[in-house]
Amino acid sequence: MDYVFKVVVIGDSAVGKSQLLNRFSKNEFSDDCRATVGVEFQTKTLLIQKKLVKAQIWDTAGQE
Repeated sequence: MDYVFKVVVIGDSAVGKSQLLNRFSKNEFSDDCRATVGVEFQTKTLLIQKKLVKAQIWDTAGQE
């Protein structure tokens, strides 16, 4: 792994943080909305300019 980025997504409740994360990490979008309880974590590895980049993304509940 050439680079590792750790990202925390914060913001108000019910604004789409989890949907944004799912779209980026899994290329999925769902109209079904469920509240995040606590914190959820996903990763995605990308090849950018011949370098492996791993994104570790934490999704919060929106009550920070």
